[in-house]
Amino acid sequence: MTEEEKEAEKQRVAGLTEFQKDQELRALNRQIAKLEMLKGINTGELYTWTGRYKQLSRDYGFPLMAYYFSVWGLTGIGVYMLLQFGNVDAMALIARVDSMTGFDFASKIDPTYGTIGLTLVVNEMIEPLRLPIVILTVKPVVDRIFPPKF
Repeated sequence: MTEEEKEAEKQRVAGLTEFQKDQELRALNRQIAKLEMLKGINTGELYTWTGRYKQLSRDYGFPLMAYYFSVWGLTGIGVYMLLQFGNVDAMALIARVDSMTGFDFASKIDPTYGTIGLTLVVNEMIEPLRLPIVILTVKPVVDRIFPPKF
């Protein structure tokens, strides 16, 4: 748009009521969604996991990341609690890995850090289960917490 067109649009929008602005923004959002879908069909991204994830990132942005890391943190806390209350000896597991690999980490690691390390490893091993759940639930959860305005 040229500067004159921008100014004309600003003046036109300034003369609209709030209801008219709301209706216009809703119509524009519908058009943008349709164009994004057509783009995804033309590029083939609509039918790939990467394309779907790009669409989620574009549509939800920061709330998606906040939701994902909240779920990641909660599963990490859950794993830590299971290790603590299940009386899992992290140092024994590290010593077992040491015997298989030939390293000597068990003698160099504090037991508290060993438990935290084991928690991080197990939490990352859960990722193939966690990610599909996050992807399937992100729309209803984020729309509930941050309702769309338009």
